[in-house]
Amino acid sequence: MAEKIYHIIDRLHEEKITKVNAGYRSFDIHTKRVLKDDGEKCYGLTDFDKSIISLDTSMSPDLAKETLLHELTHIVLEICGLGGEGEGGVVRERNNEEITTIISRSFL
Repeated sequence: MAEKIYHIIDRLHEEKITKVNAGYRSFDIHTKRVLKDDGEKCYGLTDFDKSIISLDTSMSPDLAKETLLHELTHIVLEICGLGGEGEGGVVRERNNEEITTIISRSFL
């Protein structure tokens, strides 16, 4: 019997998962049929001002999993002080061990 491939967006709806606790605050999860950022189609967005993760529902199951993890990683990097976008995208140089430690602690 073939294993059913679940779409992460369907699973979020089925399990009634509407928020992600990011430690310092929660982010609402919104799904939209068409998602745009500055007028351009995109698959995922994280709005730090509004604490919202938005996901486009038209993605393939594999792309949806990757996109959700991508958006969660933006949150982790922001917690670690590696967000950088508001400051021109520049962060001080760190070695692999420092980055691994701060990111693993942020995932926790």
